[in-house]
Amino acid sequence: MRQTALVGRVMLLVAALPLAAFIAACGGGGAEKVDAEKWVDALCEAAADFDKARDNTGAAFEEVDLTDTKGAKEAYAGAIGEQKDVQKDFRAAFDKIGEPDIKGGDKVVKAFEEQFKENDAKTDEVGDLVAGIDNDDDFVEEFLKIIDNLEEPDFRGRLEKVANDYPDVDEIIDLIEKDPDCTRVIFSEEEDATVDPEPSPTRTTSSGPAVTTNEKWVAGICTSLTGWVADLESANTAMQSKIDDAASAEDLKKLLVAFLKDGQAETVNLRREITALKKPDVKDGDAIHKIFVDATVDLVKVFDNLVGEAERLDASSLAKVTEDLDRFVDGVDGAFDEVAQSFDALDQYDPQGLDELFQTRPECQGL
Repeated sequence: MRQTALVGRVMLLVAALPLAAFIAACGGGGAEKVDAEKWVDALCEAAADFDKARDNTGAAFEEVDLTDTKGAKEAYAGAIGEQKDVQKDFRAAFDKIGEPDIKGGDKVVKAFEEQFKENDAKTDEVGDLVAGIDNDDDFVEEFLKIIDNLEEPDFRGRLEKVANDYPDVDEIIDLIEKDPDCTRVIFSEEEDATVDPEPSPTRTTSSGPAVTTNEKWVAGICTSLTGWVADLESANTAMQSKIDDAASAEDLKKLLVAFLKDGQAETVNLRREITALKKPDVKDGDAIHKIFVDATVDLVKVFDNLVGEAERLDASSLAKVTEDLDRFVDGVDGAFDEVAQSFDALDQYDPQGLDELFQTRPECQGL
């Protein structure tokens, strides 16, 4: 949810700009030509060191009382200073890795340099805008306005433009993408957004309709779960489309409650569908089916609790709702982790081919 991301942006300095913005201080490479793979290895090693150091910055800002606008501004300024020190170290490391030995290698370095300059300007701009927040204003509200007006950098797009003229540059992009953590830092992308695993060459799918009891049970489980996920994603998309129009903390709270109530209703439907399935025809079919039914019952309870907690959020100000949402998000993660762990009980039973059906039924391929 976008408001959750906004909470993260407020609570963590490093999220004030996209991650690529914090390689802003890195300089261009030297004239030494380096094998492409070794060059990317060195780049990713520097990125990993930067990422680790970055996580240790901004502690004061994370702990600050966001209702104290003056204190929040001072803490943010201090965090920016810490971040710039980390960026200088990254620059020193980048300066030592040279230039990839490919046609257009110098253009790769230049692309980094141009992006760094652009991000330097954005970092300074944000710092100045935050410093200019009136002490009588709501810090969170004004901070979010600043962040929402930032244009997201597209460093991947910049490199791809270079690759249009120098195809060898595609090799650099591909090598970076082999390291999900490196991709996350350099291109500001999450791991699951950059990794597209290929299906196992030994895995085949069944294209025919479900006929046997076990096929129908597995197909039913997968169809219900896939539909549930799709419904939640649709509700999330609808909520995000309304976020920008939210004019107050109360508006944000109402959007969150409405989203969770949609999720609550969809999860009740999921429980009903799973419960109605005929148990699989295996030795421990009753027990296996019960684990799935119990998990949906637990999911309904999770959403019941989440709706209640969301309705109790303090929306007297953006700062207050932000503080409550931070705790709320932690609770959401823990609740769903507990439900997921309930499936560990399946390990005690012999699936007698059900596991193979989950791998091969077409209804399960989207999970």
